[in-house]
Amino acid sequence: MAHNRQPNLPDLLNYALVAPRTKVLYVPVTKVACSTLKLFLAQVEGSWNEDAARRVISANVSQEQTVHNYLVHGLQRFHALSRRRQWEIIDSPDWLRVAALRDPLRRAYSSWENRVLLRAPGTDPDVLARCSDVLVDGRLDVPATFARFASALRDDPELFMRDDHFRPQFNTLYVDQVDYDVIARLDQPGDLQRLADRINDRAGTSVGLQRLNSGIGIGPEQVYDSAVATIIEGVYERDYAWFAFERHDHPERVPTLVLDPLQQALLRDLRAATERISALSTAAFGRVGFRYGVGQMLKSVWWRLSPRRRRLDPRLAQW
Repeated sequence: MAHNRQPNLPDLLNYALVAPRTKVLYVPVTKVACSTLKLFLAQVEGSWNEDAARRVISANVSQEQTVHNYLVHGLQRFHALSRRRQWEIIDSPDWLRVAALRDPLRRAYSSWENRVLLRAPGTDPDVLARCSDVLVDGRLDVPATFARFASALRDDPELFMRDDHFRPQFNTLYVDQVDYDVIARLDQPGDLQRLADRINDRAGTSVGLQRLNSGIGIGPEQVYDSAVATIIEGVYERDYAWFAFERHDHPERVPTLVLDPLQQALLRDLRAATERISALSTAAFGRVGFRYGVGQMLKSVWWRLSPRRRRLDPRLAQW
């Protein structure tokens, strides 16, 4: 059992998900197979709602990303549970507490690719402003653009740490506070499958893992020279200290990688599509919110005009 625990520990596990039937607590770490594991756990639990995945109006570049919507995965959100229930799940031997880890350099590259290069919906404009493209003849120089991101991350960590994609893995899992039963490491072959087997055995199911959200085909080894790797290792020093990640050698320089005209056009189109998706999602939320708000006001007026015995209806407190 972890000692000297913070009394607000449940608040620190804000993104955790609960499978109550299977009695599994999963603490997801962004860009560490969290889409794959959310889908897997929802299917094991029997809470996966495929119909909702086709109807949600949040900004998603692909239908695969809808798995992060609680209406789609159907798992309980840890932060919504009572404090007593939260501590029970954290401490009880009847519960299985699981998570996953990823090499910090590979995770940082994946986060940059998603949030900065492809400008995923919800990315902080201030982050994008600090990570502008490095262009050669109007085309993106991938290693140089990533190096600019690494320097910005080192120089202004407070800005980047607002986004959980850039937050250290330790600051999501709090392994000094929570006793995890299984922590799978993506850098260890077969570790993720062993986690899935443990949960399947517990639930009496045979659900398979599905790989989601693959990258664009440019690997981390194409952007990390020794200087950039040192910067990222410094930012995530605590992860290296706690989880004993292996440090790898990197060349002094990496080969030039400038997008060709077709790749540059594709990147431009992908970014434009993301902007349109975000705009459409915002507009859809606005319309739904307006209809809901008007509907609630009309209901409340009707309730207020109803017979006296109805006036204490708790629904009158909605606005």
